[in-house]
Amino acid sequence: MKNKLKKHFGYYFSLTVILLSGLFLVFATSPNVLLQLAMVMMTGIFYMILGTSHHFVKHELTAKIMVEYVLIGALGISIVFFIIVGGLI
Repeated sequence: MKNKLKKHFGYYFSLTVILLSGLFLVFATSPNVLLQLAMVMMTGIFYMILGTSHHFVKHELTAKIMVEYVLIGALGISIVFFIIVGGLI
């Protein structure tokens, strides 16, 4: 486990920075729902780009991995979208 953490530290650190900054930006733009949704979409898109580029650089990128990142990113965006929009109703 420690070897994997050391080997991919830059990836895990970047992922943590992207997700925490996305969370901060969503809370910082809380009065404006459209801006919140834009921040969620940007965070999801950056997650997908980071994951696929990491696997591309490591020469491990396959169609299955690409589809997985796209589906998980879309699922995360959808969940937050319905939570935010559901709170308005």
